[in-house]
Amino acid sequence: MNEIFFRPEQAWVGDCMPCYHDGSYYMYYQCDRREPKPFPNGEPFGWSLAVSKDLVSFRDYGEVLYKGEHGSREHCLYAGSVIHALGKFRAFYTGECKYYLNRPDMPPKEVLMLAVSDDGIKWEKQKKLSFSAPAGFEKDYFRDPFVCYCEELGKWIMLVCAQKKNGPRKRKGVLLYYTSMNLENWNYEGVFCSPDMYFLLQMPDLFKIGDWWYLLFSELDDMRRTRYRMSKSMFGPWKAPKDDCLDGRCFYAARTVETKQKRIIFGWNPTRENDDDLGMWIWGGNAVQHEIYQRKDGTLGVKMLEQLSQLICKSDVRIRDSLALARVDGGVETVLKAHAKDIFRLEADVSYDAGTFGFGIKIYENSDADLGYDFHFVPGENRFLFDKTPNYPWFRCMNRGLSRPFPVQPGEKFHVSLIVDHDIAVLYVNDIALNVRMTETPGSEIKLYVHNGNTEWRNIRLYEK
Repeated sequence: MNEIFFRPEQAWVGDCMPCYHDGSYYMYYQCDRREPKPFPNGEPFGWSLAVSKDLVSFRDYGEVLYKGEHGSREHCLYAGSVIHALGKFRAFYTGECKYYLNRPDMPPKEVLMLAVSDDGIKWEKQKKLSFSAPAGFEKDYFRDPFVCYCEELGKWIMLVCAQKKNGPRKRKGVLLYYTSMNLENWNYEGVFCSPDMYFLLQMPDLFKIGDWWYLLFSELDDMRRTRYRMSKSMFGPWKAPKDDCLDGRCFYAARTVETKQKRIIFGWNPTRENDDDLGMWIWGGNAVQHEIYQRKDGTLGVKMLEQLSQLICKSDVRIRDSLALARVDGGVETVLKAHAKDIFRLEADVSYDAGTFGFGIKIYENSDADLGYDFHFVPGENRFLFDKTPNYPWFRCMNRGLSRPFPVQPGEKFHVSLIVDHDIAVLYVNDIALNVRMTETPGSEIKLYVHNGNTEWRNIRLYEK
């Protein structure tokens, strides 16, 4: 069982709806017990709640916003958002009934609804607020409402994931927006964003840092990643940065919350079909959080939570000031630790010489079997990726989407922070993150290596919990 990245007992975390109030993080989430199969082929769910003051220790309350009766318009509760405003917690959620899908004689499959609470735990559904997709948009795709207050407008704004009736069959996803003065009466204002690129723009999020507005969404049909756009105006035009993702394939449906002058993003790391590295990704897994910050050029970077560095620092500290690995005509590697624990944090400052072909970090490595997992840096391709090595018989890991940009030049120092929590690993390269999941533990070695080149590793620190 994971100890750092939250998952409830005998269940898995889906879309997260974070809210921060009075010193606590309220992480509402879809809890999939996979009875008898994973979503969408299992039992429907409501919203569960886990509360934490530090994002390390959670108190799980189980389901607190309950699904409706079988076959009702709240047969299952899809995602939404939670805010604390006007003296109460307010959950804007999606009521879903799969039995209505593609049936013109039935009500819409997805409708937006509201519930209120005094403590965030006991909820009262407000039946008077319920509305579906407006004319011109598909009635069966209308979900994931996001609500925030807009000072420029002096109103509350709601973004909703929707789909046009007309347009490219697989690229009709849009965001609609509504406004309200009191969080109860909502006016439809029109299309907020229509890129003509994605099937759906799920789990939208909107916030401002300095002069820049940021629009986040998770696309369903390309790489299944959480992406963002940026603009100097709340209404666009929305610019795509060179790296428009905040993590890789293993960080989905992410939403942010602002607190203590920081912004934390909550996503989930999926599991594998048949618990096999070659298996397809399965909906639901573990909750993962990053801290988001704004770079000097306005783009967004991510950091490891300070709480995690404090958590994994109490024992077995191994420090190595400097390590050079060099070989021009092949590969060379060294064992950093032969018997690492299942929870650890590795920190190092790294640089590489011009002409270096590749280098990286191996975890759960078994030298005798020549088998393990690998974070591999490829300077010539300006990226780093995750894989299972060696790739014989080809291939060992379905790693589409498990790569990130590596914009570091030869001779330039960069910092790596690697957190491993049993079958989950998160690598931070400066302010770029990559989440991954592993299904085996071939060995317990941690290795550093280089292929056809020269690397310098300094200030190496290994902390184990």
